[in-house]
Amino acid sequence: MVRIGEGSLRWIVGVVLLVLGICALPSRAYGEIVGIEFLEWKQDMTGTLQIEGGGLPGTEADLQSTLGLPEGDYLTQERLWLHWLKNNYLIGTHLDSKRSATETLTSPLVFGGVVFAPGETVKSRLELRQDSLLYLYTFINIPMFRLGIPFGAERLNFSTSVESTTTGMEGEGSEGGTFPVVGLAFSFQPLPILHISAEGEGMKYQTSGNEFRFYDLRGQVEIHFAPFIGMNFGYRKCVTDADLEGFGVADLTMKGPYATLNFSF
Repeated sequence: MVRIGEGSLRWIVGVVLLVLGICALPSRAYGEIVGIEFLEWKQDMTGTLQIEGGGLPGTEADLQSTLGLPEGDYLTQERLWLHWLKNNYLIGTHLDSKRSATETLTSPLVFGGVVFAPGETVKSRLELRQDSLLYLYTFINIPMFRLGIPFGAERLNFSTSVESTTTGMEGEGSEGGTFPVVGLAFSFQPLPILHISAEGEGMKYQTSGNEFRFYDLRGQVEIHFAPFIGMNFGYRKCVTDADLEGFGVADLTMKGPYATLNFSF
């Protein structure tokens, strides 16, 4: 015969009551007409830049081994959404990434029409702004499962420079573009306060001498621990390959875990 101590019995009763309480919550224990999220992203960025200028095509420069830019950073993304008529969402996002470093070149570098010699110490800078506006229609929307298609526009802006600390010569490039994206969004709700979701948008697009290859993927667990307030924990990967006339080529990969605090009303 197995005897259960008083302390253990209290734990068992507590767990049972907690599970029963969660299961008794209504499926809409929090509002979701308007929402705002603040995403803190522990991001790693790798890739290359090849910036043209002055009739020179530019040298392919690795962000870390050539320019010395830091791979890791902590970024904040804002995300605002509006929900109406059960199946319709309008989602806007904004993200700014800024990196800078000082590095001594080990090989010749042509950047923004300026030639830098081996042994020169240079100050490098890369800024990337990413904005999107998406409409999401959930064509399957049942109590425990949602499946929808987001589509809309993505806006990318690049600004980068390399400056010699010896001569003061600076090569720079700045350009951007807007292109359409389409994707898929999935959500599973095993408990009223718990969501498991994944979404992705992307597109390969070419127009007027500019070419974009872009995709943004993320998967997360969302927990609503109080009415109107929740947290997401997930992983995100974003790939941007842009070949822009008059600017050059930026081939960037951003990835890493994130946590999000969200408010919905």
